[in-house]
Amino acid sequence: MKLYLDEDMSPKVAHALRQRGHDVLCAHEAGNDGLSDDAQLRHAAEQGRHLVTYNRRDFLAVADPWFRMGKSFPTILLLTEGRCPRHEIGAQAAALESQIARAAGDPNLTSCVIYV
Repeated sequence: MKLYLDEDMSPKVAHALRQRGHDVLCAHEAGNDGLSDDAQLRHAAEQGRHLVTYNRRDFLAVADPWFRMGKSFPTILLLTEGRCPRHEIGAQAAALESQIARAAGDPNLTSCVIYV
């Protein structure tokens, strides 16, 4: 499962996951800071990556029309402060690594939202 971390995610999370052998790209690294949420999701889709964010409200609003039009989109992995506080890089990396392991049985997982 290839991941794309939107700009509200710390690049330190990508670094931690890469050290564990995972394919992760940050919006910062891709030069995508400041893009709209729709453009971030499009970029993730074009790159064949699943989007990771804390931005629940905006990305649910972006995914809804894609879903209603029958347009495939990458899985959106929503982190929550209660489970994975933003300042706990290790907790974020562990939660995402767990999700990667769960998704291994379904490599074509698309067009859904998962709370991590």
